[in-house]
Amino acid sequence: MIKVPNAVMTEIFAHAAEVAPQECCGLLVKVGRKVQYHCCRNVADDPLNNFQLDTDDQCAAEDAGKLLAIVHSHPDALPKPSIVDRIECEKHELPWLIVGRDNEFEWLEPTGYTAPLLGRQFVHGVLDCYQAISDFYAREFGILLGHYDRNDRWWENKDGPSLYLDNFEKEGFTRVDTPRRGDILIMRIKTPGMPCYHPNHAGVFLGDNPLLKSESGAALYGTGPFFYHHLYGRLANREIYGHSWATRTELILRHESMM
Repeated sequence: MIKVPNAVMTEIFAHAAEVAPQECCGLLVKVGRKVQYHCCRNVADDPLNNFQLDTDDQCAAEDAGKLLAIVHSHPDALPKPSIVDRIECEKHELPWLIVGRDNEFEWLEPTGYTAPLLGRQFVHGVLDCYQAISDFYAREFGILLGHYDRNDRWWENKDGPSLYLDNFEKEGFTRVDTPRRGDILIMRIKTPGMPCYHPNHAGVFLGDNPLLKSESGAALYGTGPFFYHHLYGRLANREIYGHSWATRTELILRHESMM
């Protein structure tokens, strides 16, 4: 555990109070023998619930000394790590210091945590439908898919990139007519009153067997077929792939290793 001087903790608490109700963020850096706190601007799309370090501020902190830890706040909440905190902590391979209400704080260390496939919460770009199928393929089939940075509601930008249409071939997928277990279902989920220029949802077809070898889960009832997906704003789950989902499906994709 990193020993943070009281004066530095006071700086962190002050920064959290200054930017509340938004989340504060910053970096702990060792300069010589001293531990310093470098405030960073939070440039997340939703700074009330998430944080993203400003690139220039991050580079300035890293230039100052050795990076020790990432700091952010949970305004008006306990400093308990969320599932997203735990995932991002693993990615950065650094300790995180989380500051909560009443100057409470908690450390989070990388421990090899991975989010469960079932029941994970939705956070676009971190835990969404693409990440769900990417994690599914890695754990169930040992197939690694690429990472693609994506802005929330990218499907509403007519001239912007199309996450699935632009990338499925380079990831080794081919269109097929009839799904079988492991195929990816690409769908278009429309929001009333909002444009939807690109297919914007994806799931994995499970056929008549809804069991996942990489984790246990409650039994599903029905004759199937089933599919696994993570719908916007909901928890990741398995459902019966019925008529309403089939009519939303625009592409069925099969990986080259399963042809």
